[in-house]
Amino acid sequence: MMRVAIVLFGTVLLGATHSDAATIDNDRPGGTADYVRVKTVARDQDDKIVVTLEIDAGYHINANPATFDYLIPTTLNVTNLPPLRVSYPAPVRFKPKFVDEALNVYEGTVRITAEFAHGALSRNPYLFGTVTAQACTDVICLPPADLPLPHQ
Repeated sequence: MMRVAIVLFGTVLLGATHSDAATIDNDRPGGTADYVRVKTVARDQDDKIVVTLEIDAGYHINANPATFDYLIPTTLNVTNLPPLRVSYPAPVRFKPKFVDEALNVYEGTVRITAEFAHGALSRNPYLFGTVTAQACTDVICLPPADLPLPHQ
């Protein structure tokens, strides 16, 4: 079977085969935001927020840190109130068809925690920002997206 480099939605899939290309559903290309959503931003009383992402079945996003430098890590960006620390969940290992090694990814429901200076959240009724993520399957990766934080 001949290996080729397939370019799909601006992403090069090295090592994909012609049979892999045949499985791509061009009738439903969509983008990352069609498969990954910021569901909630919950504040707690300890100057922390918990951002909950929902990832559709059959899709994953790269962990933070990403397995390889060329992968786009999932990243919480709060623009009006920089957090002191952002904690990402433990990844799961996933073996896609287009690389030889397993990747660290997130699937399903994911919670990212951000800690702020004492009292900072009480002085800022709204948080503005995004979660940068790139939705992938075992065959393709969609372009990355900046998913806006919902109004709290």
